[in-house]
Amino acid sequence: MTRHRLCLVHPVDPRLEPVGTIETRLRAIVASRPNDFELVVVGRDGRGDLALGEPVSFEVAGRHAVFVPVSRGLRTAFAAGLMRHLATVRELARADVASISVHGFAWTALARLVGRPIVLVAHHDPHAEVVAGRVPLPVALREWAALRVADRIVGCDPGFVRYCRERHPDIACKTELLPLALAEDATSPFFPDEVQIARLWERHRRLFDAHAVHRGRHVAA
Repeated sequence: MTRHRLCLVHPVDPRLEPVGTIETRLRAIVASRPNDFELVVVGRDGRGDLALGEPVSFEVAGRHAVFVPVSRGLRTAFAAGLMRHLATVRELARADVASISVHGFAWTALARLVGRPIVLVAHHDPHAEVVAGRVPLPVALREWAALRVADRIVGCDPGFVRYCRERHPDIACKTELLPLALAEDATSPFFPDEVQIARLWERHRRLFDAHAVHRGRHVAA
């Protein structure tokens, strides 16, 4: 059985208790790793006890994975840390079948440098609370770049998926809705997380259909 190596890129420490909606969802994703996947979390050292750029093993819900911290302290240091340790991340992503899971617009363009296909998960609609319908220019540019470099876009908010399809028709074919429960209602029966998260893992499998592999788009560098 060919094992799929997934690199999850986000400024999170998977050893710590999650804070907020995104980290809670990431914990659920890590804990539900399918048997045909290997998981590498590229994140932030929240305890200050690890050497940056050095992979370590960790366990969540009986599932083993690899954690490579690339920064400490503020989230703003994550981008610089990812660039500094890009060679290590690229080496960890070397596999016959490997892909990247990104959970924020700010990291998507950098994650493209790893050289693997990307599934971008947008956990909220950045346009929902803007003033006068205008997103700040730096935020808009990051979003524009992220939507175009991602191979697949999974939106958890119906409003954002609708926005993508209406305002960016060129990416409509790679955008889909996959609602996940909020941190405060993780047991909500309306969106059973175990089903939706299983579908999220499946999106990475679909990146490697026979046609894509035949074209040579997603082979190991």
